[in-house]
Amino acid sequence: MPQSELSSASAARRRGRLVASYSMDAEQSSDWLRQFLHTLAKNAAAAAEAAGAEVLLVDAARPVDDPAELVGDADGVLILGGADLDPATYGRQCQVKNLYGIDATADAFELGLARAALDARLPLLGICRGMQALNVAAGGSLIQDLGPGTIHNIESDNSTMTTHAIEIIPGTLLAGIYGRAQLDIRSGHHQAVDAVGAGLRASAAASDGVIEAIEGTEGWVLGVQWHPEDPDADPEQLATLMTAFTTAVASTAQTKQGQP
Repeated sequence: MPQSELSSASAARRRGRLVASYSMDAEQSSDWLRQFLHTLAKNAAAAAEAAGAEVLLVDAARPVDDPAELVGDADGVLILGGADLDPATYGRQCQVKNLYGIDATADAFELGLARAALDARLPLLGICRGMQALNVAAGGSLIQDLGPGTIHNIESDNSTMTTHAIEIIPGTLLAGIYGRAQLDIRSGHHQAVDAVGAGLRASAAASDGVIEAIEGTEGWVLGVQWHPEDPDADPEQLATLMTAFTTAVASTAQTKQGQP
């Protein structure tokens, strides 16, 4: 390999390799959801790249690699939004009629990805479904439906985002990232974290008590229930979050290479 290519590869490695998982093309998802998830995934990946990471997007609905193998060659993991997780993944039966887009392949892949990242102690960021997958991977459970008329969604199918405030718990990783006690966020979800998984803690909540963020008690592990990558969200929120995340990813890459 020419020296210029070696230098380029070395620089990319120092920035850190990030596996970003989505389930945009699951056959069980509606056309509008697929299109919207494409937009969100593109925005999230672009923000991570702008913050310095090398991003590999993988489709959880059509995986071609084993999650553990992907994690083994990565310096961080990002799990993005999507449809509902099957209640069976957290030991429950379906209790509501409005679960949507459930895909066994996507569930198995992203839960495997989250568990492998946790085992490897890699930086891990989950957004919306990604936060829920993180919680379930750690042995937690979900509220299957928050019910109609909540602050978290406008339409019953979550096809329209809404804006509401969250309170960030002082002393948490999330508080350190934003340096604020409150954020106005964009969200659209009818499910939420119920029992928090092992090794995790809540780090933000909405006014109705719904958990809006969870994080690891050790290492750089964070899940946010909202969508900072939504086109109508404050772009600074996404940039701030991705800068913090990719900084942790780059630090992991340098540690692996024995660099200070």
